[in-house]
Amino acid sequence: MPKILMLSDITGLGPDYHVGDEAMAEVAIERLSDLIGKENLILGCASPERVPATYGIRSFAFYHTTDKQHRMMLWTKPLSYFKSFMTNIYQVLRCDKVVICGGGNMTSVWPGVLESRLRLLKVANFFGKDVVLVSQTIGPYEEHHRQQVDRILAKARWIGVRDIHFSQTQISAPVHFALDDACFLDHRHSDYSRKISDEQKHFACVSMRKFGGMNDDDVLHVAKAMERVTQANGVKTVYIPHHAPGGVKGDIELGKNISHLWPKGQFHMVDPIPLASELKALTADSQFVVSMRYHQLIFALSIGIPAVGVYVDQYTQAKLTGAFEAMGLEPFVTSVENIDNDLEALVAKAIAAQETFEAAAQKTQSQERANNLRPYYLLSDSDEAERIGNLEGVREVKSL
Repeated sequence: MPKILMLSDITGLGPDYHVGDEAMAEVAIERLSDLIGKENLILGCASPERVPATYGIRSFAFYHTTDKQHRMMLWTKPLSYFKSFMTNIYQVLRCDKVVICGGGNMTSVWPGVLESRLRLLKVANFFGKDVVLVSQTIGPYEEHHRQQVDRILAKARWIGVRDIHFSQTQISAPVHFALDDACFLDHRHSDYSRKISDEQKHFACVSMRKFGGMNDDDVLHVAKAMERVTQANGVKTVYIPHHAPGGVKGDIELGKNISHLWPKGQFHMVDPIPLASELKALTADSQFVVSMRYHQLIFALSIGIPAVGVYVDQYTQAKLTGAFEAMGLEPFVTSVENIDNDLEALVAKAIAAQETFEAAAQKTQSQERANNLRPYYLLSDSDEAERIGNLEGVREVKSL
């Protein structure tokens, strides 16, 4: 069986758990564990301490430093510099293949993540190791990054992306489209998540985020609209945080600041944040979803739950709209500015279209799963790798 080195920006159930990244990593770990066994996997991330307990695989520290920071270490912390350099070589030599799990971190927006990964991939190329990227958003890039990415990813065996159009404009190498890995995350209750579902009974799931351009008034404005639409539909609200640095900030801090808007007993915040598969199970029990978070929409749409997205700017509009369009659905989205006028009607329209949501989810699971599995068969060297070229519906974006 091949030995596989995985890179993912996750923490296990650590205090900086991020639902979207963990959801995609959870899928990748489960698939590769089934195909080649957990003992053949090792995952590098910045906070590896809880990964073995959470996912049952080995882990090592892979810190996100920019090239400039890395060079400075040679003079300020020479032992750390050589340890970092030798760790890349050591871990690459121990493996047969390298996979970068899904996410949006291969971009100049996160230079430390991007540049640290490129340094390791450069080592992998030098030693002739297969490189596979799955469920990525590639770019945007500053020009110096674009040149590095073009040079290093030119040798990648597979570049799997989750957006049809944007990623192909960012690099010269061919990219392959498949739906986001989180679409195929199994939803499984724990005792913790099942208790929430049983106690709340008839509920909607909402997720919020204070995006960069939003102020406190904007947050309250959106929350009030969500409170009105849940009360109008006679459901309780289960607030699902996706990221809470330190376990208390981010979405959880936001949730505490808006909870007073709901009548007593009508608002429940999921705290602490459990595994993504448990949150997807909660989503499956809900009546509908209203979310500013991309992966909360993905959870809902991939299991047939009526959903509405709320965006802040052009980027988040494109991202949320794309989640619907990728599954063949009409985009039920509105902006923070228009939420008062649009949300109630959009939720009503989504609920009325429940059969359409369910049909789209069934189609996704039956027809798109094979596309999404292709890079995992390549990684595992399974017999399926000999047949993947004949799978129907695979779309290589460069040929569009």
